Amino acid sequence: MKNIIWLIVMLLLSINMVLASDYNYKPKDVYYNLQTASWSDKKQSDNDIALKFKNFVGSGGFNEYYYDNGKLAIGPCTNVEFIADGKLIGINGHDLKFVKYNYNNGRISSEYLTEQELKKLYPEYEIVKISQFKNNEITINKKIFTKKRVLLLNDTKESFYKYSYKPAGVNRSGIKPFINLSHSGKIVFSHYGVDTELFPALKIHVKNKFRI
Repeated sequence: MKNIIWLIVMLLLSINMVLASDYNYKPKDVYYNLQTASWSDKKQSDNDIALKFKNFVGSGGFNEYYYDNGKLAIGPCTNVEFIADGKLIGINGHDLKFVKYNYNNGRISSEYLTEQELKKLYPEYEIVKISQFKNNEITINKKIFTKKRVLLLNDTKESFYKYSYKPAGVNRSGIKPFINLSHSGKIVFSHYGVDTELFPALKIHVKNKFRI
């Protein structure tokens, strides 16, 4: 009986974990409601401030949002945006940074998300900060026979433009801060495979542990 109850609890937890990161990352127009001071991907009133999504060739993959009069409102700052709890969140995949966009008196500004805010958005991920790397290397332990989700957060001034993972399978979503660890081994995050002073590669060593 205890085993059945434990199985049900784990199943419920796993469902909640999936829902926690089930955000709509598809590009879309967004709306700001002045009465509720919240963002949405659907128009909620005739007084909503509408921002039209655009992405141009040669923009470096960054997105832009424009007012109805054609004036730039947001960008180019992030390459993925989504709505969570009425907030407009942006991800800069090139720099591994997260921001939220605020509307105040006709002006839109951005501020970096805190680690606590990220934990609330992605409770199923372990946050690993770039400042934790030593000589551009870090070891991450995971429990054997299990998978671990990791969110790489850049809390430095370094940029990782045009960086990619090897093996590529650890980043199937294509949103660079997120990696999934399924087995032990080495992951290299580099600029076209090079490791130089100008483009240092990050090395992540994954180790299996029976207990953590």
